Amino acid sequence: MSDLNLHENDPGTEAVLDDIIDLEVYARRGEQPPLARGYRLKINGDAFVVHDPKPTGIELLTLAGLLPAEEFTLRLKRAGNRPEKIDLNEHVDLRKPGVEKFKALPRDQTEG
Repeated sequence: MSDLNLHENDPGTEAVLDDIIDLEVYARRGEQPPLARGYRLKINGDAFVVHDPKPTGIELLTLAGLLPAEEFTLRLKRAGNRPEKIDLNEHVDLRKPGVEKFKALPRDQTEG
């Protein structure tokens, strides 16, 4: 019996895909993304790859070159839902179903 079969038969174990998966594709299908080597996501329409399935808002803004991160507001778009604000230190679980893309906008001077 191969290791893969052992993982498939053990409900407490999840096999890691040795691949980079596109979150938008899984969001459109309404499926939960699998545990993978990397996750392709879009921030303001540009594609990026992250290897941590739970990055923070500041990590995503830094990845996109939007610095200083404190001067931007990050929003997460989930399939079928309204965009939700992500705080700088908030972790985003990329493996939750529906994670589609991110939008970052410069903060107003009046925003804290």
